Amino acid sequence: MNFYTLTSKSSYSSKKWIFITLMVSMLISAIIFITNYIVDPYNMTKYNLLNIKHKLARDDRRTKLNFFKTQDKFDNILIGSSRVYTINPRVASEILGGTTYNFGVGTASVEDHLGILKYLQKEDKLPKNLIIGIDFYTFNPAIPADRHFLINKELNFLTFSGSSQNELELFFSIDALRASIKTLKHHIRKTDKKPSFDSLGWSGAYINYKIINKDLELNAAKYELAQIGQKFYTDYSYSKLDKKRLEYYAEIKKICKENSIHLYIFTTPLHPLVIKELKGHQETNKALKEFIAFLEDFQNFYNFYEDEIFKTNYDHFAGATHTKQNAGDIILKTLLKK
Repeated sequence: MNFYTLTSKSSYSSKKWIFITLMVSMLISAIIFITNYIVDPYNMTKYNLLNIKHKLARDDRRTKLNFFKTQDKFDNILIGSSRVYTINPRVASEILGGTTYNFGVGTASVEDHLGILKYLQKEDKLPKNLIIGIDFYTFNPAIPADRHFLINKELNFLTFSGSSQNELELFFSIDALRASIKTLKHHIRKTDKKPSFDSLGWSGAYINYKIINKDLELNAAKYELAQIGQKFYTDYSYSKLDKKRLEYYAEIKKICKENSIHLYIFTTPLHPLVIKELKGHQETNKALKEFIAFLEDFQNFYNFYEDEIFKTNYDHFAGATHTKQNAGDIILKTLLKK
C-alpha cells in the first residue's frame, strides 16, 4: 500500500464524515422545525394542528403579543414586570370601566414599557388609560434590557441592539422546542395544566394567603434577597439613574399626552427588608431618592414605598420579590381612586 492510496482513503473518510455530520445536522434542524411548527407554542401561525387548548410557552412577551394580535382594542392597559402581571385587570375595569388587558412581562425594563406602548401605537390599539408599575431596578445602568425584549422585532425599537429574531428563526430555537415538548407532554397526558396567563393577561388566582408561620416566611424572604439582591437592588455602583431611560419615560409621557391617554404610574411595592437594604447604603439611597423625585413629576403617580400598608407589613409579600395576588387589588384601588 503506497502513500497515494493511504491519502485517498483518508480524504474519502474525511468527506464521508463531513457528509454524515451535515446530514445529521440537517435532520436535527428539520425535526426541531417540524415539531415547533406543528405544536406552535407561541401561536405564530393561524393553525392549531393538534387542537391544543393550552400552550406552555417560555417567552411571555411573545405569548402576549401573539394573543393580543387576535384581540380588539382595550380601554385600559397594565404594563410592568412580573410584579404587575399578578394584578387582576378585572379590578381595573371595575374602577375605570371598559375592558382591561395586563401586558406585564417578566423582568420588564424601561425599554419594555416604551416598546409595548410603541407597539400599541403602531397597531392603532392605544388605550384610554395606561397603568404602569415601575420597579426601582429598571433605571439601573448596570442592568441591560431583557434578552427576550432584544430578540423581539415587534418590541425592540433600539437601533443599537443585536439582530432581532424573526418568526422563521424562532421555529428553529431551542426555547421554542422546550416549550413544544412541555406542551406536548401535558397534551398527550391530558393533564390539567393551565396556561401562564388567562384571556386578560393575568397570571394568578385568588387563594387563601393566610400566613401559617411568619418566621418561616421571613427567613424565605431573607434568603431570596440574598440570592437576587445584588443584581436588582444593591448594586452599590447604582448612584444615579440611566439618562437614556429617563428620556424613554419622557417619550412615554409625550405619546400619552398627544393621544389623550390618562397615564397612571406607581412604584411596585418593595418588601420592607429591601427598603431597609436600599436606604442602608449611601449610593443606593441616593439613586432611590432621585428615582422618586423623577416620578413625582408625573401627575398621577403613587409611591408605594412610603405606603403604610406595605411599608412595615410583611403579610402582603410572597418572598422578597413579589406581592401576593390579592395585594394587587389594594394597589389598583389606592392608585386609581386617590
